[in-house]
Amino acid sequence: MSSLATVEPTSAKAPILTEGDISPVVMMDFENAALDFFVSKSVPAEKQVTMIIPGIKDLRIRQSPEELIATVRLIDEACAVETKRHRELIEETLDHQAKHQNTKTDALCGPSRRNNASQSNSVSASSTAASFVKLPPLTDTERTLLNEHEGCTKCRRFYTDHCSQSCPNGLPLGKGYKTLTMTDVLAAKKGKAVSKLVAKPVAATSASIDAVDTDEDVSATVAILPHSANDYTSDSDEDWDVSRHEVSHTPHRGKRLIWNCQINSLMTDFPIKTCTLIDNGAHLVLICPELVEELGLKKYRLHKPEPVSIAFSNEKKKTELYYYVKLSLSSLDSAWTSRIVKAIITPGLCLPLILGLPWLEHNSIVIDHAARTCIDKINSYDLLNPPDIIPPPPPKPRLREQLKAIKADKKLMLSELMMVCHDRIKAKNLKSEEVKNFDVAGAVCKRLDVLVAQEQMNTQEAKLKGEYKAIFEPIPHADKLPKEIVAEIHIKNTEKTLKSRSYPSPRKYKEAWQILIQQHLDAGRI
Repeated sequence: MSSLATVEPTSAKAPILTEGDISPVVMMDFENAALDFFVSKSVPAEKQVTMIIPGIKDLRIRQSPEELIATVRLIDEACAVETKRHRELIEETLDHQAKHQNTKTDALCGPSRRNNASQSNSVSASSTAASFVKLPPLTDTERTLLNEHEGCTKCRRFYTDHCSQSCPNGLPLGKGYKTLTMTDVLAAKKGKAVSKLVAKPVAATSASIDAVDTDEDVSATVAILPHSANDYTSDSDEDWDVSRHEVSHTPHRGKRLIWNCQINSLMTDFPIKTCTLIDNGAHLVLICPELVEELGLKKYRLHKPEPVSIAFSNEKKKTELYYYVKLSLSSLDSAWTSRIVKAIITPGLCLPLILGLPWLEHNSIVIDHAARTCIDKINSYDLLNPPDIIPPPPPKPRLREQLKAIKADKKLMLSELMMVCHDRIKAKNLKSEEVKNFDVAGAVCKRLDVLVAQEQMNTQEAKLKGEYKAIFEPIPHADKLPKEIVAEIHIKNTEKTLKSRSYPSPRKYKEAWQILIQQHLDAGRI
């Protein structure tokens, strides 16, 4: 039985939403049924919520609407803060780019070019003044349309996600400007609906500025992510079925790549087993001080301290690391051993050892996150999925050794047999099986029966041979065979030679046969 909720629409009463899990399709059906009910009963807007609430039978939805409103408000505030942060970062990047462009322009205008620049500027200024058209101010009608349809009064565009204070587009050109009308509103609304129907990719923009000032270098990365709440909503009625599209629920977390390995210790004779985290996003190889003490590794001092910030503690603190060790790791089956790398001693790690990019690059490790494999491309050894180790078959012994083993086994068998027989002879509780005495009368009777049966068989055989004498008569001797000649067959002499004919074909068909053979020769068939 399905656990999804169902909608029971009725024309006379409000639609009913039964108990169960709610999907986007169910909510769309419930919304359509509610709108049909409002239209058929002419329910005013202020009473629509009151009329539709009793139809929701799931107590989880009706229990605390205040908490739902507070949660939605909190999500909306978080989205607003994130959007504001993205806008500020974009504006800052654009300002730096403009400043960098101005710096390059000033550098190009040197003292030797000032006269030419002044002349060109005067000519361009006169031509610009002649072709410049002033942007007309906003009318009351245009301002009303922009305010009603989420427009920006600076760039004069409808359905934007910014206001005039944070407008990145700037004022439009006065030349060719047309007064805003309702037609422009409908066109912008239709364009927004079409853009929401297509899939929204995640866009990542990386801006790198070489030299804005002499004192600092700026490198900014801006990530623009779509909000899940806006992906399936629209202001128009043309994309009402967007929520029916299937949404793939991607996991928000994945399993870490943990590798169980062993490290040779200077303190003990046997290697120490430990677990490591394979992190291809870390630019360092880190090891905790406890593992260093347990292994007894020698510490080396870095030429330059490595600054790091501890991100997993309650307070984010910046610190510097000064020491490192040299170590090599091996798989648990000792079939693969890594090269020696430098691991920086870092306190407060989530695992005893974190293997970053230096270890992965130095050992030629290729990671497949989907298949969860870490393979050494030189030896084709998978660290996370090691192969089963099959022991080699024992070597076959030599013939001399086999003979020695057979003689030893035979000697052991005889000694064991003699010991068992001796124990049975000495044992008093073991009694031999009683054997019956030979029955002379029975043996005589049995032999007489055999002789009588044999005599009867001989009598029957003689009787049958006499009755069918013609069939059972023995073959006579060769000397008693008849001597009358019945037929005489003469055999050809094998020593006689046959004379060959001088003509290639019979005389009767000689001419015709020669003509036929010549035709075949001329045609190339023979």
